[in-house]
Amino acid sequence: MKHPMLLLLPVVLFSLPAPGYAQAGHDGYWWRELSLNSKQDVVTGFLDGMALGHNLTLMGAGTSSETDCRPKIEQSYTYVRNRYFRNVAPGDLVLALDQLYAESDNSTIIIGRAVWIAVNRLGGTKPDEIQTLILQSRGVGY
Repeated sequence: MKHPMLLLLPVVLFSLPAPGYAQAGHDGYWWRELSLNSKQDVVTGFLDGMALGHNLTLMGAGTSSETDCRPKIEQSYTYVRNRYFRNVAPGDLVLALDQLYAESDNSTIIIGRAVWIAVNRLGGTKPDEIQTLILQSRGVGY
């Protein structure tokens, strides 16, 4: 083979962490450094990722009547999507994340948890429950 090192390229590329995939550092410090366009891209990607995650969850969820849990997965996903995400525009979510991360104590909250807190705020979850979510999410790395 003329370039045997080229065979290693896919191995190296696919062993690298995917950018934005729950990586350490995707928290409030990181968020505040992003431009508005980048914030909108992150939120849009997050929302698109929900649909992909939903589809991936349904794959292999059983096919016989005894093991098929797809209806329960579909019901759960639909409930959460309708309850927390249906009327949330990406711009609303960007503003809610900006507000959350404006408090320096929330800087360590990773983006996935921050989105959950933000959509709960936008969805009318009680303030004391929001505060509990915030306190539970500070410094948690997943």
